[in-house]
Amino acid sequence: MQTIKLRSMGSDVVLLQQLLNKWGYKVDETGLFDEQTDIMVRDFQRKNKLAVDGIVGKGTWSKLQDENARQTATLRLTEEDFKRCAEILGVEVAAVKAVQEVETGDRGGFFAPGRPAILFEGHIFWSQLKKYGLSPEDYVKGNEDILYPKWTKNHYKGGMGEYDRLKKALAIHEKAAACSASWGLFQIMGFNYEACRCKNAREFVEKMCANEGGQLDLFTEFLKSNGWDNYLRTLNWTEFARHYNGPQYAQNKYDEKLQKAYMKYKQ
Repeated sequence: MQTIKLRSMGSDVVLLQQLLNKWGYKVDETGLFDEQTDIMVRDFQRKNKLAVDGIVGKGTWSKLQDENARQTATLRLTEEDFKRCAEILGVEVAAVKAVQEVETGDRGGFFAPGRPAILFEGHIFWSQLKKYGLSPEDYVKGNEDILYPKWTKNHYKGGMGEYDRLKKALAIHEKAAACSASWGLFQIMGFNYEACRCKNAREFVEKMCANEGGQLDLFTEFLKSNGWDNYLRTLNWTEFARHYNGPQYAQNKYDEKLQKAYMKYKQ
Protein backbone atom coordinates (compact mmCIF):
# COMPACT_ATOMS: atom_id res chain seq x y z
CA MET A 1 0.00 0.00 0.00
CA GLN A 2 1.05 3.53 -0.68
CA THR A 3 1.47 6.22 1.94
CA ILE A 4 -1.76 8.21 1.95
CA LYS A 5 -3.10 11.24 3.80
CA LEU A 6 -5.80 13.91 3.73
CA ARG A 7 -7.18 14.48 0.19
CA SER A 8 -5.67 11.23 -1.18
CA MET A 9 -7.99 9.20 -3.42
CA GLY A 10 -8.19 5.68 -4.81
CA SER A 11 -8.31 1.99 -3.90
CA ASP A 12 -5.84 2.31 -1.02
CA VAL A 13 -8.15 4.83 0.63
CA VAL A 14 -11.08 2.41 0.22
CA LEU A 15 -8.97 -0.29 1.92
CA LEU A 16 -8.07 2.13 4.70
CA GLN A 17 -11.74 2.94 5.30
CA GLN A 18 -12.67 -0.74 5.27
CA LEU A 19 -10.00 -1.49 7.88
CA LEU A 20 -11.08 1.42 10.06
CA ASN A 21 -14.63 0.06 10.02
CA LYS A 22 -13.33 -3.37 11.09
CA TRP A 23 -11.71 -1.64 14.06
CA GLY A 24 -15.08 -0.23 15.06
CA TYR A 25 -14.94 3.20 13.44
CA LYS A 26 -17.87 4.47 11.41
CA VAL A 27 -16.48 5.93 8.19
CA ASP A 28 -17.98 5.99 4.69
CA GLU A 29 -16.06 3.88 2.18
CA THR A 30 -15.89 6.59 -0.52
CA GLY A 31 -12.29 6.25 -1.64
CA LEU A 32 -11.72 9.88 -0.66
CA PHE A 33 -9.44 10.62 2.30
CA ASP A 34 -11.69 13.35 3.67
CA GLU A 35 -11.74 15.13 7.03
CA GLN A 36 -13.89 12.41 8.60
CA THR A 37 -11.31 9.78 7.64
CA ASP A 38 -8.50 12.01 8.88
CA ILE A 39 -10.15 12.33 12.31
CA MET A 40 -10.57 8.54 12.54
CA VAL A 41 -6.98 7.88 11.49
CA ARG A 42 -5.60 10.28 14.09
CA ASP A 43 -7.76 8.71 16.79
CA PHE A 44 -6.56 5.26 15.75
CA GLN A 45 -2.94 6.40 15.84
CA ARG A 46 -3.38 7.96 19.27
CA LYS A 47 -4.96 4.87 20.78
CA ASN A 48 -2.30 2.60 19.30
CA LYS A 49 0.64 4.78 20.37
CA LEU A 50 1.64 5.69 16.82
CA ALA A 51 2.76 9.08 15.56
CA VAL A 52 -0.42 11.16 15.45
CA ASP A 53 0.03 12.88 12.09
CA GLY A 54 -2.88 11.59 10.00
CA ILE A 55 -0.43 10.03 7.54
CA VAL A 56 -1.05 6.35 6.81
CA GLY A 57 2.39 4.92 6.19
CA LYS A 58 4.10 1.62 7.01
CA GLY A 59 3.51 1.71 10.77
CA THR A 60 -0.17 2.61 10.58
CA TRP A 61 -0.84 0.14 7.78
CA SER A 62 0.85 -2.60 9.81
CA LYS A 63 -1.22 -1.94 12.93
CA LEU A 64 -4.47 -1.67 10.94
CA GLN A 65 -3.86 -5.14 9.49
CA ASP A 66 -2.76 -6.73 12.77
CA GLU A 67 -5.68 -9.09 13.37
CA ASN A 68 -4.51 -10.13 16.83
CA ALA A 69 -4.22 -6.49 17.91
CA ARG A 70 -7.69 -5.78 16.51
CA GLN A 71 -9.25 -8.69 18.38
CA THR A 72 -7.56 -7.56 21.57
CA ALA A 73 -8.80 -4.00 21.09
CA THR A 74 -12.40 -5.20 20.89
CA LEU A 75 -12.00 -6.64 24.37
CA ARG A 76 -11.14 -3.28 25.94
CA LEU A 77 -13.23 -1.21 28.31
CA THR A 78 -15.09 1.78 26.99
CA GLU A 79 -15.93 5.03 28.72
CA GLU A 80 -19.54 3.86 28.86
CA ASP A 81 -18.45 0.77 30.80
CA PHE A 82 -16.75 2.94 33.41
CA LYS A 83 -19.80 5.19 33.67
CA ARG A 84 -22.13 2.20 34.09
CA CYS A 85 -20.03 0.77 36.90
CA ALA A 86 -19.72 4.14 38.66
CA GLU A 87 -23.48 4.68 38.48
CA ILE A 88 -24.28 1.25 39.92
CA LEU A 89 -21.83 1.73 42.80
CA GLY A 90 -22.66 5.39 43.35
CA VAL A 91 -19.03 6.42 43.02
CA GLU A 92 -17.01 8.70 40.77
CA VAL A 93 -15.73 7.40 37.44
CA ALA A 94 -12.28 8.64 38.49
CA ALA A 95 -12.37 6.31 41.51
CA VAL A 96 -13.11 3.24 39.36
CA LYS A 97 -10.37 4.19 36.90
CA ALA A 98 -7.93 4.65 39.79
CA VAL A 99 -8.44 1.07 40.99
CA GLN A 100 -8.08 -0.30 37.47
CA GLU A 101 -4.84 1.60 36.92
CA VAL A 102 -3.26 0.47 40.17
CA GLU A 103 -4.25 -3.16 39.60
CA THR A 104 -3.23 -3.61 35.95
CA GLY A 105 -2.42 -0.19 34.46
CA ASP A 106 -1.65 -0.17 30.74
CA ARG A 107 -1.33 -3.95 30.73
CA GLY A 108 -5.10 -4.32 30.50
CA GLY A 109 -7.25 -7.30 31.41
CA PHE A 110 -5.91 -9.70 28.76
CA PHE A 111 -2.56 -11.14 27.77
CA ALA A 112 -4.17 -12.24 24.47
CA PRO A 113 -7.72 -12.87 23.20
CA GLY A 114 -9.29 -15.52 25.42
CA ARG A 115 -6.44 -15.25 27.90
CA PRO A 116 -7.28 -12.88 30.77
CA ALA A 117 -4.42 -11.42 32.77
CA ILE A 118 -3.73 -13.82 35.65
CA LEU A 119 -1.26 -14.36 38.46
CA PHE A 120 -1.13 -17.84 39.95
CA GLU A 121 -0.62 -18.11 43.71
CA GLY A 122 0.92 -21.39 44.86
CA HIS A 123 0.21 -20.82 48.56
CA ILE A 124 -3.48 -20.37 47.77
CA PHE A 125 -3.41 -23.58 45.72
CA TRP A 126 -1.95 -25.29 48.78
CA SER A 127 -4.90 -24.22 50.95
CA GLN A 128 -7.44 -24.87 48.20
CA LEU A 129 -6.31 -28.48 47.81
CA LYS A 130 -6.81 -28.94 51.55
CA LYS A 131 -10.27 -27.42 51.21
CA TYR A 132 -11.19 -30.08 48.67
CA GLY A 133 -9.85 -32.93 50.81
CA LEU A 134 -6.46 -33.43 49.16
CA SER A 135 -3.07 -33.46 50.85
CA PRO A 136 -0.88 -30.88 49.06
CA GLU A 137 2.28 -32.61 50.28
CA ASP A 138 1.41 -35.54 48.01
CA TYR A 139 1.65 -33.31 44.92
CA VAL A 140 4.69 -31.16 45.64
CA LYS A 141 7.30 -33.23 43.80
CA GLY A 142 7.64 -31.79 40.29
CA ASN A 143 5.24 -28.99 41.16
CA GLU A 144 7.42 -26.87 43.40
CA ASP A 145 6.67 -23.79 41.27
CA ILE A 146 2.90 -24.02 41.80
CA LEU A 147 2.55 -25.56 45.25
CA TYR A 148 4.04 -24.17 48.46
CA PRO A 149 2.64 -23.42 51.94
CA LYS A 150 3.73 -19.77 52.27
CA TRP A 151 3.50 -16.83 49.88
CA THR A 152 6.50 -16.08 47.72
CA LYS A 153 6.93 -14.26 44.44
CA ASN A 154 9.95 -16.35 43.47
CA HIS A 155 7.93 -18.58 41.15
CA TYR A 156 6.05 -15.87 39.27
CA LYS A 157 6.67 -16.04 35.53
CA GLY A 158 4.47 -13.14 34.46
CA GLY A 159 2.48 -12.80 31.25
CA MET A 160 1.59 -15.98 29.39
CA GLY A 161 4.06 -17.87 31.57
CA GLU A 162 1.40 -17.81 34.27
CA TYR A 163 -0.76 -20.00 32.05
CA ASP A 164 1.98 -22.65 32.07
CA ARG A 165 1.69 -22.69 35.86
CA LEU A 166 -2.11 -22.72 35.76
CA LYS A 167 -2.09 -25.64 33.32
CA LYS A 168 -0.02 -27.73 35.73
CA ALA A 169 -2.41 -26.89 38.55
CA LEU A 170 -5.49 -27.71 36.45
CA ALA A 171 -4.12 -31.21 35.91
CA ILE A 172 -4.19 -31.73 39.68
CA HIS A 173 -7.58 -30.17 40.54
CA GLU A 174 -9.56 -27.97 38.16
CA LYS A 175 -11.64 -25.99 40.64
CA ALA A 176 -8.82 -25.49 43.14
CA ALA A 177 -6.58 -24.25 40.33
CA ALA A 178 -9.12 -21.73 39.01
CA CYS A 179 -9.65 -20.47 42.55
CA SER A 180 -5.90 -19.99 43.08
CA ALA A 181 -5.25 -17.32 40.44
CA SER A 182 -6.13 -13.65 40.42
CA TRP A 183 -8.00 -12.72 37.25
CA GLY A 184 -8.57 -9.81 34.92
CA LEU A 185 -8.40 -6.04 35.14
CA PHE A 186 -9.04 -5.97 38.87
CA GLN A 187 -7.08 -9.10 39.77
CA ILE A 188 -9.89 -10.79 41.69
CA MET A 189 -8.94 -14.14 43.20
CA GLY A 190 -10.93 -17.03 41.77
CA PHE A 191 -12.09 -18.23 45.18
CA ASN A 192 -14.22 -15.06 45.31
CA TYR A 193 -16.54 -16.35 42.59
CA GLU A 194 -19.58 -16.42 44.90
CA ALA A 195 -19.02 -12.79 45.95
CA CYS A 196 -19.02 -11.99 42.21
CA ARG A 197 -22.48 -13.58 41.92
CA CYS A 198 -21.24 -16.61 39.99
CA LYS A 199 -22.63 -20.06 40.72
CA ASN A 200 -19.22 -21.71 40.41
CA ALA A 201 -15.58 -21.07 39.52
CA ARG A 202 -16.13 -22.14 35.91
CA GLU A 203 -18.76 -19.43 35.35
CA PHE A 204 -16.40 -16.91 36.93
CA VAL A 205 -13.59 -17.86 34.55
CA GLU A 206 -15.90 -17.81 31.52
CA LYS A 207 -16.98 -14.26 32.33
CA MET A 208 -13.37 -13.22 32.86
CA CYS A 209 -12.55 -14.59 29.40
CA ALA A 210 -15.33 -12.69 27.61
CA ASN A 211 -14.10 -9.09 27.63
CA GLU A 212 -13.04 -6.31 29.97
CA GLY A 213 -16.65 -5.16 30.32
CA GLY A 214 -17.47 -8.54 31.84
CA GLN A 215 -14.48 -8.24 34.15
CA LEU A 216 -15.73 -4.84 35.28
CA ASP A 217 -19.18 -6.30 36.00
CA LEU A 218 -17.58 -8.95 38.23
CA PHE A 219 -15.63 -6.24 40.04
CA THR A 220 -18.85 -4.30 40.59
CA GLU A 221 -20.56 -7.29 42.16
CA PHE A 222 -17.47 -8.10 44.21
CA LEU A 223 -17.40 -4.65 45.80
CA LYS A 224 -21.14 -4.63 46.46
CA SER A 225 -21.05 -8.07 48.10
CA ASN A 226 -18.29 -7.02 50.48
CA GLY A 227 -19.54 -3.49 51.10
CA TRP A 228 -16.22 -2.06 49.93
CA ASP A 229 -17.94 0.27 47.48
CA ASN A 230 -18.48 2.55 50.49
CA TYR A 231 -14.72 3.13 50.72
CA LEU A 232 -14.66 4.21 47.10
CA ARG A 233 -17.71 6.39 47.61
CA THR A 234 -16.03 8.24 50.49
CA LEU A 235 -12.57 8.13 48.86
CA ASN A 236 -11.18 6.32 51.89
CA TRP A 237 -8.14 4.92 50.11
CA THR A 238 -6.54 3.53 53.26
CA GLU A 239 -9.51 1.31 54.11
CA PHE A 240 -10.11 0.36 50.48
CA ALA A 241 -6.48 -0.71 50.13
CA ARG A 242 -6.59 -2.57 53.45
CA HIS A 243 -9.60 -4.62 52.42
CA TYR A 244 -8.89 -5.02 48.71
CA ASN A 245 -5.13 -5.63 48.84
CA GLY A 246 -4.77 -7.11 52.32
CA PRO A 247 -3.13 -6.03 55.59
CA GLN A 248 0.27 -5.62 53.93
CA TYR A 249 -1.05 -2.93 51.58
CA ALA A 250 1.21 -0.25 53.07
CA GLN A 251 4.37 -2.09 52.01
CA ASN A 252 3.44 -1.49 48.38
CA LYS A 253 1.88 1.92 49.10
CA TYR A 254 -1.41 0.86 47.52
CA ASP A 255 -3.34 3.63 49.26
CA GLU A 256 -0.91 6.29 48.02
CA LYS A 257 -0.99 4.90 44.50
CA LEU A 258 -4.78 4.90 44.49
CA GLN A 259 -4.94 8.48 45.69
CA LYS A 260 -2.43 9.60 43.05
CA ALA A 261 -4.29 7.79 40.25
CA TYR A 262 -7.61 9.23 41.39
CA MET A 263 -6.25 12.78 41.30
CA LYS A 264 -5.00 12.20 37.76
CA TYR A 265 -8.41 11.07 36.50
CA LYS A 266 -10.25 13.68 38.55
CA GLN A 267 -8.63 16.51 36.57
